[in-house]
Amino acid sequence: MAPTIGIDIGGSSVRAVARDESGTIVDRYHTTGTRQGGSQVAAAAVDAYRALEGPGCVGVGIGIPGQVDPSTGRVSHAINLGIDRPYDLGAEVAEEVGKSVIVENDVRVAALGARESLALGGTELESLAVFSIGTGIGAGVVVNGSLLRGAQGMAGEIGHVTVDQSGPVCRCGQRGCLEAVAAGPAIGRAWPKGDADAAAAALFAAAADGDPAAQRVADRVTGHIVTALVWLAAAYDTEVIVLAGGVSSVGIDFLSAIYDQIARRAGTSEIAARRLRPEQVMLADHLDPPGPRGAALMAAMHNLKGRVSPAGKTKGSSKPMNKQLGGAV
Repeated sequence: MAPTIGIDIGGSSVRAVARDESGTIVDRYHTTGTRQGGSQVAAAAVDAYRALEGPGCVGVGIGIPGQVDPSTGRVSHAINLGIDRPYDLGAEVAEEVGKSVIVENDVRVAALGARESLALGGTELESLAVFSIGTGIGAGVVVNGSLLRGAQGMAGEIGHVTVDQSGPVCRCGQRGCLEAVAAGPAIGRAWPKGDADAAAAALFAAAADGDPAAQRVADRVTGHIVTALVWLAAAYDTEVIVLAGGVSSVGIDFLSAIYDQIARRAGTSEIAARRLRPEQVMLADHLDPPGPRGAALMAAMHNLKGRVSPAGKTKGSSKPMNKQLGGAV
């Protein structure tokens, strides 16, 4: 079966998979390291492709933070990757690998991947949100089978919504963004103990063990996160919210702290209790990494038509072509 390759580019790692037409992941790739600027990001995508390239590959999907125009493969406002001006990532990668390439926001791609992974496990969902907490924070939402992009391709960019007007200045230039107070680097600054990359794990383990200082920091972080989850629940009323990203990979200590926050809010009113329930919130850790899976699925769904060709030009129709997810992608 003809495979597609899906690449998920984050602020500190790159994950990629090769997916066949049945949805089976047949190969994987993972590397760490910080990349800054469009050329470094493109090189990382090319490296991932070459690590997985096999006979019959029909195309590549890339998930990346920031504002993305899928019709051109152009990326902008990818702050954590040092891309502050529009960059033709799709065309650049397509020229190097000789395959068609489609690019989309990383968390929106993860929503597709999480939905497919759950479906393969027997749980069919029409509406789902992925809330990713890593170097940055963002959300991807599928409602009634359709992926939401928004008028400017910015749907789900809640990491740069202000939650604390007296908070620290964010890399985007605003003060007190959700990302500035609850993303991985913010947790590392608030709880600078041990390896910086493992700050979240250290924080939530200490909080679970009863350390009062850790509990105060964990409460503050999860309070901001649950506020954002309530926003998602109120705005989109999805069946499930999947927590993804490096911070969520902490596992049960993190999830328990989230559940505690939800329970506290549920005790304040019946509306709060109905709006967001613990059973709606799950970790992505038992799913295939949803980002690269979703990127590979995205490439397969569109069959690479109407997207960036190896010559860097668009071709064909840009209309959604696959009915597997029941709506537009």
